[in-house]
Amino acid sequence: MHAHHELSPSHNFDEVLSALPETIVQVDPDHTIVHVNRPESAVFRVRASVGTRLDDVIVPEAREALAGLVDNAQFTGGALAEFRTGNDLFRVTAKPLGGDRLALLVFKNITGIRSAGQTIVELVRDRSNFLAAVSHELRTPLTAVVGYANLLAESTADLDQDTRSDMVRDMTDQAWDLAGIIEDLLTVASAELGELHVAEVGVSLGANVAQVLESMSTRGTAIHVEQRTPVTGSGDPARFRQVVRNLLSNALKHGSGPIRVIISDDGGEASLQVRDQGGGISRELEELINQQAAQGRSSTPGTMGLGLWICQELTRLMGGGLSYRRVDGETSFQVTIPMS
Repeated sequence: MHAHHELSPSHNFDEVLSALPETIVQVDPDHTIVHVNRPESAVFRVRASVGTRLDDVIVPEAREALAGLVDNAQFTGGALAEFRTGNDLFRVTAKPLGGDRLALLVFKNITGIRSAGQTIVELVRDRSNFLAAVSHELRTPLTAVVGYANLLAESTADLDQDTRSDMVRDMTDQAWDLAGIIEDLLTVASAELGELHVAEVGVSLGANVAQVLESMSTRGTAIHVEQRTPVTGSGDPARFRQVVRNLLSNALKHGSGPIRVIISDDGGEASLQVRDQGGGISRELEELINQQAAQGRSSTPGTMGLGLWICQELTRLMGGGLSYRRVDGETSFQVTIPMS
């Protein structure tokens, strides 16, 4: 016959407490430990035991967080604080226990929870910034196209042929802008799905710049292309033209003419600079672009704007990068790809 041993309720309770991931400490009004479920814990600098004062065994960071916390819990019905020790972030909750003025302290490691929460917040914030940037980019060409279309559709509109021709030309230009933005959005979607790929063939920088200039309107702004000798890089011609289009559109919208496109062999890399007379970008964005270039990685569309992110990501995938600087009062964006 096997002997049957029953565990006492307190023994069962101790087992339950010891199985919990949190460190749980019960203290009296003098902060003397009455019970502890995990004597060895990251919140203790030495082993904790019943009868010792909590201040004598707790890590200094926790001691600062607990200052006044237990007393406040007695008056408010509960209090909490957070502290960091090493790479771990802890939250301590204090609850009063009845008329003996005992207090229950629960120490929970929230490092992963906080990191996940911050990631989610940053993701939501970035998506919001991205949507705001896209909305801003789409609003101008859409408004122009719809406005011109409505005006041309009105049979009562007294417009001569030259005016109508100008409107049609502006509508075409704005439609090309919309097509470019949609192409950029598809690029972002492909990147998020991990399906953004680039070819690796010869890219004639001068020929591709000429092709972009032929397809887009410069809206009366002079664009000068400077190239001493033909430069051929290694990459994806279609993606390179997408980069050039974004840089030129950026200069046309936010800079001022004349605009210079400088093509050169820059230390063994095929280089293209787009310079304009505008006031440039913010110092924060400049630091972000150049920091990402130095690290060889891309930021996010919501952080730096759709067009610049496209330039950064596509040139990075082609083995190059995007950088920014002010040169003799000029705003200068430079993209590089490997030489062929």
